[in-house]
Amino acid sequence: MEKKVEISNITIEEIIKIFKEEEGIELSFEEAKDILSFLTMLLKITIKSFLEQ
Repeated sequence: MEKKVEISNITIEEIIKIFKEEEGIELSFEEAKDILSFLTMLLKITIKSFLEQ
């Protein structure tokens, strides 16, 4: 049985804030959206791999 994983605990605005405060980098909304999409995909792959073991 395949489990659906939903990840929605961090917002695009939070990504922008984290990069600005921690790295001094001003991200555009689209850049932050891309980072969030990548992190979500990476987390889903990691969880799926873990559950399959």
